[in-house]
Amino acid sequence: MKPPDYLHDTICCKHFGVCGGCDSQGTPYTEQLKDKEFRLRDLFSQFDIKEFNSIVPSPRIFYYRNKMEYAVGSGTAGLFIGLRQKKRFYRVVDLEECKIFCENIKTLFDIFKEWIKNCGIEPYQMRRHSGVIRYMALRHSKYYDELMVIVVVTSKDVFVSPLVERLKSINNIKSVYLCINDKRADIAVADSLMLLSGSAKIRERVNDVDYLISPASFFQTNSYCCAELYNAIKKETKNLSGSAIDICCGSGGIALQVASFFSCVVGVDISARTIEDARENAKTNGIDNVEFVMDTAEKFLSESIKSKSIRNFSTIIVDPPRAGLSKKGKSAILESGVKNVIYVSCNPNNLAEDLKILTQSYTIDKIVPVDMFPHTRHVEVIAILKANEV
Repeated sequence: MKPPDYLHDTICCKHFGVCGGCDSQGTPYTEQLKDKEFRLRDLFSQFDIKEFNSIVPSPRIFYYRNKMEYAVGSGTAGLFIGLRQKKRFYRVVDLEECKIFCENIKTLFDIFKEWIKNCGIEPYQMRRHSGVIRYMALRHSKYYDELMVIVVVTSKDVFVSPLVERLKSINNIKSVYLCINDKRADIAVADSLMLLSGSAKIRERVNDVDYLISPASFFQTNSYCCAELYNAIKKETKNLSGSAIDICCGSGGIALQVASFFSCVVGVDISARTIEDARENAKTNGIDNVEFVMDTAEKFLSESIKSKSIRNFSTIIVDPPRAGLSKKGKSAILESGVKNVIYVSCNPNNLAEDLKILTQSYTIDKIVPVDMFPHTRHVEVIAILKANEV
């Protein structure tokens, strides 16, 4: 196995300090880890926690992200493709490299720029809500080295054929999409998608489980550290029994990893497209003791409590969006009486707020920090909760 890259590669990206994509590349990675763990221990010191694990480092700190959305802009110096400037959101930093995504990114930047210039396509201006080309969005599977390219524009009347033909000549580009997004909100990939070339989905593998990734799939952005995150969750579930509910299950990321430890796992998500992806992923891997349901967390839990089917479940796994659980969601978990709760959060501050409610009925058995986001202040946290003895 290749050693972690932070043991030998400490060279900053040439754009660090101007680009807003990273905020701590100039700090040695070991120091980044210490700072994150210190802040987390301070944040959670308000709780009675039986065990607080040391932070799990990312196996890779460069070229680890599997999803990026590069903005297109222009100015007196010409055409730009890159990320937003630090503290100046309306400006785009023209990137020549991006050390957190993939090594051959400059080739794609050059291809896009050539196409935009040759076809006379106007870059989008957020302040004026004018222009055509908004983003070059990319997804990259680290295990299979497959790239998905999503061209985000404001109108379908764009001459994309030259770009598509050029992209098709690159071996690891497996999918090319056109995304129409004329909304004022700065959302890169919207619902209006058209497959222009290749496969509808790319493949990723984590811990011997294959996942099919579509343009709108939710998937942990650090594929390498995702394996560490899932291993930490599996460590906590391997001695459990019965059935589990996976709330906000996405495309089945966690459910498929822990399925072998339970008699049944029911994944719940509000997105029909995501549930379709989850079912396909289960079929692809031949995992037949999982069921995926399109529903809200609040409704599924409340109906399970009302029907008393909640008694069939020993464990609730929840990986909510950054905002955390809703008030009704927290109330439903408290009312459920389920013995084990595994809460995965990418927003420790909101996790702490939710724990203030959940600890009315649960004890925090363990906190496990996982550094999914090197060179940023963000960190993933797993909270292991056990129901209080009545």
